[in-house]
Amino acid sequence: MALPKLNNAPRYEMAIPSTGKKVRYRPFLVKEEKNLMMASESGDSKSVFLTLADTITACVEDKVSPRDLTSFDIEYMFLQMRAKSVGESSKVGLKCSECGTTNEVTVQLNEIAVSVPKVDKNIQLTADISIDVDYPTFYDIVEADLANAEKASTDQAFKLIRSCIRYVNTNEERIDLRETSDAEVQEFLDSMNTEQFEKIKSFVDTMPRLSHDISF
Repeated sequence: MALPKLNNAPRYEMAIPSTGKKVRYRPFLVKEEKNLMMASESGDSKSVFLTLADTITACVEDKVSPRDLTSFDIEYMFLQMRAKSVGESSKVGLKCSECGTTNEVTVQLNEIAVSVPKVDKNIQLTADISIDVDYPTFYDIVEADLANAEKASTDQAFKLIRSCIRYVNTNEERIDLRETSDAEVQEFLDSMNTEQFEKIKSFVDTMPRLSHDISF
């Protein structure tokens, strides 16, 4: 005789921040929570972030590939699942700016949002050359190991900037960087002057982030 299933998890709906696409999801269950705990205990930040992606894949009913999601998509979607799975509030410790004492503050998770501004994703570098950019995917950040702030380096930052460039446009053609060798892409980046490179860096620096202001 087969054992019965204990719960029929309710379904909820949320919008993916970067695209606005609405998807249905369920709260994560013990099997997903166990995987998250094991990843956290490993102390490996890359393992933790990949487990977050696996959790989203398991809990979202609609077809969504984590490789197409941005880092702020993953953070927001997991937070929504966490709110429905564990509780819609969480207690955090915030230090007083005057005396340094840690104060316990309750944060309503459903109030945390990410604002995605409308920006021009075509950057003009010269009169004849422009590039099409987009926000780095979650996997771009994981593979560059930028999830680990202690290991962040100039080389990793350059990898992240490179991952934002999708196409190079000239008067004659539109070049897909996915079909271009790493050596050619690096040579293209190295040929930029400071002003041109800062335009791309500015796009990366203003990437949407999950944030919430608290007064206490």
